[in-house]
Amino acid sequence: MKIELGCQTWADLLARLVESERVLSLSQERLAEMKTGVKGFLKLGTTVSARWTGPPAVLEETRRTRNHGEP
Repeated sequence: MKIELGCQTWADLLARLVESERVLSLSQERLAEMKTGVKGFLKLGTTVSARWTGPPAVLEETRRTRNHGEP
């Protein structure tokens, strides 16, 4: 929906939906696709949280990713 409405960020999409006076109707197929996407996103969050080795440290994570995953 974000791409279809030409929004670059999620904030843009939210603003456009709030400003919109029309009712958006979704097909059952599209709604099922969105639910699958949300479930996948939530599963990703669980996976990342389970693999995180310690407290969040942006500097350390940035250094790690710049070294292509080498600790």
